[in-house]
Amino acid sequence: MESMKGFVTFEDKKYPFSFSGERLALYPDEFSSQSLQEFFAPFERGNTIKDIELNGITANRKKVVFEVSEQYSDEEGFLSFNVYSIYEYDSLYYQFYTEDGKQKYHMKETTIRGIKIRGVDIDLFYPPERAYSIDYTKKDNILSTVCVNKIIEVPLGKIEWKGTEVVFSAQYTVNQSFSVTPLHSSSEIVVTFGNEVSLEFVKEIYTSVFQTFRYITRRNNIVFDSIEIFDINEKNLRNKFGRYYDLRHHKEKETNKKMKQRVLTYDCIGEQFAGLVKSFLEGIIYIDHLPDNLDKVNKFGPDRMLFDFVAFEREYANLYPELDVRSDKYLEAKKNALEALDGLIEQKTGKVKKYLSTFRKRVAADENSLSDRLLSVIKDCETIMKPFLIYELGKGYNVPVDEITPLEDVASKMNTLRNDMAHGNLDIQFDKWHIFGFAIIETLLYAMRLKALGIDERKIQEGLIQVMGYNFSLDR
Repeated sequence: MESMKGFVTFEDKKYPFSFSGERLALYPDEFSSQSLQEFFAPFERGNTIKDIELNGITANRKKVVFEVSEQYSDEEGFLSFNVYSIYEYDSLYYQFYTEDGKQKYHMKETTIRGIKIRGVDIDLFYPPERAYSIDYTKKDNILSTVCVNKIIEVPLGKIEWKGTEVVFSAQYTVNQSFSVTPLHSSSEIVVTFGNEVSLEFVKEIYTSVFQTFRYITRRNNIVFDSIEIFDINEKNLRNKFGRYYDLRHHKEKETNKKMKQRVLTYDCIGEQFAGLVKSFLEGIIYIDHLPDNLDKVNKFGPDRMLFDFVAFEREYANLYPELDVRSDKYLEAKKNALEALDGLIEQKTGKVKKYLSTFRKRVAADENSLSDRLLSVIKDCETIMKPFLIYELGKGYNVPVDEITPLEDVASKMNTLRNDMAHGNLDIQFDKWHIFGFAIIETLLYAMRLKALGIDERKIQEGLIQVMGYNFSLDR
């Protein structure tokens, strides 16, 4: 992000400004001093520090909106803000028309009708090398010719959000120049709105697209290099008039050599991309368990373990809200326990009777355990999960040994671990089966969501091998 200068309005007063390195500096026309009491008055304990927007104009006559924290530093009237995002744009554009055989124009106000997003992570999702094909020939001194394929937008689905139709698509772009790299291609996600929308709406859609890419790459360090804002003119053509800069998120791109293989690509997701974005708009997918980058993808600490459990509980509640998964043996044991407690309650008096009544309430209120929920969802997704269960636990993962299968044993171990961590038990026994258990949970999280989106099961399996980094073939 380049530095910029101009004028901006803050608290109904116009200030000269300079922006550089994620800091916005406002310059007063005279020195002014504030006491500490005056400075901290708006930020007393219990008050929420909000984000605010400062509107202005840059030195190159573009309008600009800075999203900043309302808490700022003040040094003799020189103000400094942390900047979270910037929207720089032209408010007017030329609209040409012909009258009496002469070409004329008038100025028209720009409106937000869509955004284009580019970046290395979008290239991983929709590889831009597909823009080329090679034609082999033996004509004269030419052995082969590189051809640029026709650029066609491919649909990624559409949704309706807050009364506005939102259409997603992807396409390649190819630039030609007389340089060391005469052809350069990249990919972009295009988001088109059915009507004029606000900047706030754009931020909401953009944030959910960003979260979707965290999900499909299984890491947090997503970097978008360019976010363009466009209008749609009278010829139904896109007219770029602004840029949005997101300064909140990661600045360091993924460098792991395997990053091209560790992603759910367009071939897997297809037009269900829009469904994923809507799930994030609705706030129903939990992704705080994802590692920061691919180098940390196989590292498990207490925080990630707990977040994995939270992620599964959230997805279970979203996708299986009405499912009762208790086994007949469990229901029989619970019935016997309640009957025994009823008998004891009738026999006892005083505090003992009171304690027994409390115990009975707890037993009666006991619902599905984590292990029961895991086994239930695995059963529902077993045609997808089978090769991954075999990889982790062996072909006999569902064969009972002393009335319990290896899969049930792992589910029970994960249930115990979750309870120990939740109740602060520091004497946790951790072994390889827990590692297998977390691998199964994280794979299952993708399987259950992608299945709910209606993606073909074979494509889900192929996608899981990539994003989870499994090293086996489905056809072996």
